[in-house]
Amino acid sequence: MKLTRKEREKLRKNQEIIEASIKVFSDKGFYGATMQDIAKAAEMGVGTLYQYFKNKDDLYYNAILYKFNEFHQFYIEKLKDEHNFIDSISSIIMAWIEYFANNKDFFEIVFSEWANVKKTVVKKLKKRLTNEFLEKNDEIIKLIEHAKQAGEIKYDINSEVLGSMIFGTIQHIIHKGTFNRSILNPGTVVNGIVDIISPGILKMK
Repeated sequence: MKLTRKEREKLRKNQEIIEASIKVFSDKGFYGATMQDIAKAAEMGVGTLYQYFKNKDDLYYNAILYKFNEFHQFYIEKLKDEHNFIDSISSIIMAWIEYFANNKDFFEIVFSEWANVKKTVVKKLKKRLTNEFLEKNDEIIKLIEHAKQAGEIKYDINSEVLGSMIFGTIQHIIHKGTFNRSILNPGTVVNGIVDIISPGILKMK
């Protein structure tokens, strides 16, 4: 269904506000940021912000969802041309590490400032992010199952365990790198994980 001009304008302003809030949250943190700061960054009046978002917590929630939707598109783009297991897993690892490395200032705020956000907002965020992570973990498990059926990896490999190892390693590197402000080079991470798991899972030809 085609959007009206008014609807397109509303979506455009919504996006502008969210993108401005991401910059402000990245610079000042959730607690230090104000709606006035965000309005200034978005080059619009504070009253306009409140026409789109109820308060700073609401804007923070939507900013995080915006970034995860952006990540999802980045993730899909990275995987679209991959076919075999090792290439697919390498692309998945690359997508996670590269995206979070490029956005570490924002995600440092996400991971460290839960205590400053309303509990109702935190609860909603945790639910959404947990679902997002579970879906991505399930995708890795499905890739493992497909690779077993295709004869790429050993059939007796426990898919749940291998999936958790890969996904858990990715998450650990992201969290550690975010707090240390020095996420490892994506290529180094990919090669390291693949080199470790390959001898134990690949079928000998």
